Amino acid sequence: MLPKKFDENEIFTLAALAGLILALYLLPKAVSWKAGLANGLFFTAMACFADEVLSAMHPLNLYNTFDSPDLELFDFIIYLPVFTLYGYLFITVQRFFRARLRSVRNVFFYLLAWIVFTCLMETIAVKFGVFHYLKEWNNFHSLVAYCFIFPIFYAYANWILKMEVTD
Repeated sequence: MLPKKFDENEIFTLAALAGLILALYLLPKAVSWKAGLANGLFFTAMACFADEVLSAMHPLNLYNTFDSPDLELFDFIIYLPVFTLYGYLFITVQRFFRARLRSVRNVFFYLLAWIVFTCLMETIAVKFGVFHYLKEWNNFHSLVAYCFIFPIFYAYANWILKMEVTD
């Protein structure tokens, strides 16, 4: 359950967690904790599903996380608090820009910004050993995957925001 050794990938995970907590602390509260949690848990569920399909299921096994193919404590830290807070940040920022996200062009650029930022964070995570690409997988493949998944995140967050207004 504990990592074999505490090194740069665990430090990166804790730094990412601290950065997300700080960002959400500094940003004005734009959504209820229920909306943020619902969106955050959706992000987590989608990330777990993608990682299960792409990294754990035979014959794909395109990448590994952390130091071991077995689950360890920092797998849970990256999935639960980090991915959940990332989803919370996503819906919070979407709420701030909701008035501007009325045109397809603005939604496209909003999603593009999140996709590029997420690819950048993944690239840094790879450098720190959080992810280990196997076979032919690389950051471009992740970019393509994010192009499919972030519109789903956007639609779900939009639905949550509409539900929040009616509460």
